[in-house]
Amino acid sequence: SSPAVIRAKFVGTAEVNQTVLSQRYEIKMTKMFKGFSALGDASDIRFVYTPTVESVCGYLHRSQNRSEEFLIADGQLHINTCSFVVPWNSLSSSQRRGFTKTYAAGCEECTVFPCSSIPCKLQNDTHCLWTDQFLTGTDKGFQSRHLACLPREPGICTWQSLRSRMA
Repeated sequence: SSPAVIRAKFVGTAEVNQTVLSQRYEIKMTKMFKGFSALGDASDIRFVYTPTVESVCGYLHRSQNRSEEFLIADGQLHINTCSFVVPWNSLSSSQRRGFTKTYAAGCEECTVFPCSSIPCKLQNDTHCLWTDQFLTGTDKGFQSRHLACLPREPGICTWQSLRSRMA
């Protein structure tokens, strides 16, 4: 449920601003999935920003492969260790299909609601309860890799298989 979701390559080294203890990474955006209005209808995003140190949730980009594409999901492309930044090729085929075709259908109406302790309770019918982290201790469980929270009918969202939506 990030306001902005893009696919990009990290093409430059980190530039550190000691005054505000932040750094920026130069990127080359290859695809925007979500966030046209959140990013001011920008057609080309050139930088992402993060705190300088990991102890305050700064993101440290470790890959040296400049041709590797990453999925980046965050608000204003100010990323941190809580942002979803993963190599595109590490996503399951269902997840890649979800980002390119399916997930947008649930963006306006549905919300993924994480379960962090028992009892888990949904606040309303447009929420889908995400239990991967709680049940398996990882964010790479079955829900994350093969399902999408999508509208079933007006006002009701449910987990639906991405496999059945192959096109």
